[in-house]
Amino acid sequence: MSEYLTASITILGGFIVFVLGQIVVKFFIEPIHEQSKTIGEIAYSLIFYANLYSNPGNSFPDERKEAEEKLRSLASLLISRTHIIKPYGLFEEIKIVPKRNSITEASKNLILLSNSIFLPQPDIKVIIKARKDIESLLDIKTRTT
Repeated sequence: MSEYLTASITILGGFIVFVLGQIVVKFFIEPIHEQSKTIGEIAYSLIFYANLYSNPGNSFPDERKEAEEKLRSLASLLISRTHIIKPYGLFEEIKIVPKRNSITEASKNLILLSNSIFLPQPDIKVIIKARKDIESLLDIKTRTT
């Protein structure tokens, strides 16, 4: 009889550990990973579309439209993926994720870059500052030198 009880308790314990592990993965680890992937995509886009948001007159309209949509999309994804992380304040305090304030400001600057793409004469100083702010706020290193 005690062998069955021991086996039942072991199975129940294993099930509980499995369920708790899945909860941690689905509610904490995956959302943080998705936010990190979005920050990586932002780094990629800052490099890839630099010629379009810093010098829009020398590109085709369809290229500019693609860059505009991508930057705006990333700004939106950054905000939405941040909201999915429920105990954000806790993770923010232990420096696992960027500060919520930094996320909001980086998103605003991505929108600014997106909006500048179709301006006839964008202010290059404002664009450079926006890019540097995004890099600083999200701790992105896009330059090797």
